[in-house]
Amino acid sequence: MGRSRASTPLRLMAQNREAGPIPLAVAHAATGLYLLLGVIAASQDAVATGDVETLAAQAGQLQAAREALQNAMDNTDVLLNMLKSVGL
Repeated sequence: MGRSRASTPLRLMAQNREAGPIPLAVAHAATGLYLLLGVIAASQDAVATGDVETLAAQAGQLQAAREALQNAMDNTDVLLNMLKSVGL
């Protein structure tokens, strides 16, 4: 399943403020994982052949994946803090 097909419903749900932080966290996590899969696909042969140039070209994608996954964690923390605020 492609990125847009898999994550479009999540992004749409995340745009609804009433949906809360979890759908947004899921959408960010899906984006981060998709980006990481792209890095794997782009660099698989490069690792085997020692193609440092191709591997270095993945740095931006890795940074974007890290940012998306950090956003997922931040939104998860929002929910955890909400639960703590009501004694759960």
